[in-house]
Amino acid sequence: MLDAFEFETQGKPTITVCHDTFERAARNHAAAMGLPDLPLLVEPAPQGGNLTANARAIAERNLARVVAALTAR
Repeated sequence: MLDAFEFETQGKPTITVCHDTFERAARNHAAAMGLPDLPLLVEPAPQGGNLTANARAIAERNLARVVAALTAR
């Protein structure tokens, strides 16, 4: 979150990836730093700790959203 804050306050767009388990904490942290509308890409936490099981499908599903967030300005 701190990295996103630093980039955003320099006028560089970001999108922060977090697991759904941490969405509330991420939104609260962003709001506390003065960025309540910080773009978040929330994904379900991996089952069984396997982070790469659906990596390609996750990337393909979210590509347009990531590009839009990074080119919004």
